[in-house]
Amino acid sequence: MNTTEQYLFACGDFQQTVVQQRIFGHRLAGKPDALIGFCREPFVRPSVISNDRVDGMVFRVTDADLAAADACEPPNYRRSKVKTASGILAWVYLRQT
Repeated sequence: MNTTEQYLFACGDFQQTVVQQRIFGHRLAGKPDALIGFCREPFVRPSVISNDRVDGMVFRVTDADLAAADACEPPNYRRSKVKTASGILAWVYLRQT
């Protein structure tokens, strides 16, 4: 059971309804948001330029949704919490180098 509200920031495939249906078994409820101080070259990562921005969507998710997303990500990606431009604390997948 999900006891706390959780959010997932996505700027790639997880934004697509067909992918959401395949991975989560349902469509995710979300809204446009962004990560400030991050860039996408070619993967999301912190930027040395403080006003860099990655646009995407922030989705409300359950523990089961997060487990399904974890299973899809490559082993060199880790889920980390970041604050979005709108102030939401959301999970995002960051590549480990």
